[in-house]
Amino acid sequence: MLRVLIAALCLLAAPAGAQTKAPLEALKTPDQALPWQAVGRLDMRDGTCTGALIAPKLVLTAAHCVFDSDGNLREASSLIFRAGFRHGRAAATKRAKRIVVHPDYVDDGSETSSMEAIAADVAVIELVSPILNAAVVPFDRHRQPPIDARVVVVSYAKGRNDAASLEEGCQMFARYQNVLQYTCDVDFGASGAPIFVITTAGPKIASIISAMTERNGNRIALGAPLGPAVDRLVRELQTTNVEPRFLASGSANRLPNIRKTSTRSGLPQIKR
Repeated sequence: MLRVLIAALCLLAAPAGAQTKAPLEALKTPDQALPWQAVGRLDMRDGTCTGALIAPKLVLTAAHCVFDSDGNLREASSLIFRAGFRHGRAAATKRAKRIVVHPDYVDDGSETSSMEAIAADVAVIELVSPILNAAVVPFDRHRQPPIDARVVVVSYAKGRNDAASLEEGCQMFARYQNVLQYTCDVDFGASGAPIFVITTAGPKIASIISAMTERNGNRIALGAPLGPAVDRLVRELQTTNVEPRFLASGSANRLPNIRKTSTRSGLPQIKR
């Protein structure tokens, strides 16, 4: 699986500007962290991911974060979202109530399905109650960034899991089989981290981090695009009170193989 994934990526030209991007910046002070308070750490019993608030009760993250190591969908109540978590404190902490997963999130082990799994690696979590803290403003979603667009990523990850880090000026350099590829610096725990396009109306989420690989010594982040399927996930949670589990039939009833590859391609949550 790892060789297949890297071979597919190597068909593309090396990303321009990979060595000129701004370094990761830890959001150490309240002023630095304030614009990004709606990004939070998503805690489960055995690890953490990153998520972002897109409505007062809804968190956008990676689909593989809501499955356990046996490939079973986690109990929603086992997930805790800590908005703006920084050095042991959060702007708001809420437990999850329901989960919906992208209907195309499935992987049969082939090259095509692996890339399809990354492209569909999206889940939306409904919280038990809305986050009403005025400092935690949900982010709007945005269309896919164009090739060569500069983007911003805010994430928690290995070695920096106690506070979010900001990376400005990394770049989307390619789209392959609907997977968006970035020069951004990601690591374990960054799954589900929002990738922002900066607009005149402020930062908007264009995609989320799903996986990573390396080429020519450069780390490459792989992102899942947002689109009509994600809109349907949001509507499902906003308009029904039933337990949806999956938007469509049980296509996501097991853990896709992308989580079982080596650390160069998969990007699972940080293990406790």
